[in-house]
Amino acid sequence: MVIIGRINLMKHKGQILLITVMVLATILTVVLSVSFQSITETQVSKLEEENQKALAAAEAGLEAALKSQTGSATFGSGSLSNITGFTGGASLITTTANNFTTPVLPQDAGYTFYLGDYNLETYEIGASLAQPVEICFQSPSPKPALEITLVKTTGIKKYAVDPENPKRINNALSPSSICSNSSFNYSYSIPASDIGLDAKILFVRTLYQEGRLYFFRSSDDLPLQGKTISSSAVSQQTSVSKKITLFQSYPQIPAEFFTAAF
Repeated sequence: MVIIGRINLMKHKGQILLITVMVLATILTVVLSVSFQSITETQVSKLEEENQKALAAAEAGLEAALKSQTGSATFGSGSLSNITGFTGGASLITTTANNFTTPVLPQDAGYTFYLGDYNLETYEIGASLAQPVEICFQSPSPKPALEITLVKTTGIKKYAVDPENPKRINNALSPSSICSNSSFNYSYSIPASDIGLDAKILFVRTLYQEGRLYFFRSSDDLPLQGKTISSSAVSQQTSVSKKITLFQSYPQIPAEFFTAAF
């Protein structure tokens, strides 16, 4: 009987030890889980804070570059000398291309497209190239039509382009159903003979529907249509980075300027 009692006592002690180990393991797991979650949340919060700081720094660089005569700004110097803990800055992008896409234009709105280089200091437009310019547009329902005004030093020439049949505009021209950019459905090319060397701007108005415009020239790059500034900020502490690119078009002429009212 004594031996049996000792065996039972040892079993009870073993069970108590096992339960104690399991409880301790559970408590340790909970503590580690809570600790890990707390550390993770702290890291995420810190990264989010740095992310917001990097975005604010990039925006500050953008504003400083816009105000700068050189079109550039660097963190830690000049007007950005008070921004520390970040590397990078903002600079003006002067790369040209043979195509240009406008933002979405509201119905009856217009876009001023420069055919010569625009001088930011003298506000003068340089000479154009006697090369055709293709203007493409999309075709939602209803299909848009274009009113194009070519402004030259020797005069003004107008075009009306309507893809609908019958035409909604008297004596309107029919566009081509082929564009250099397959994202657009219709195109009309202003011939080189019309543009010549003295053209200044193309003012294109979208009628009946909103939409984007796509300008293309096959032979040479198009003139810059505005200032494109890229600003990037990298945190020295966490390496979090933010990059912002802003396009600011050259002066846009209101659509009302080319619309007669009686």
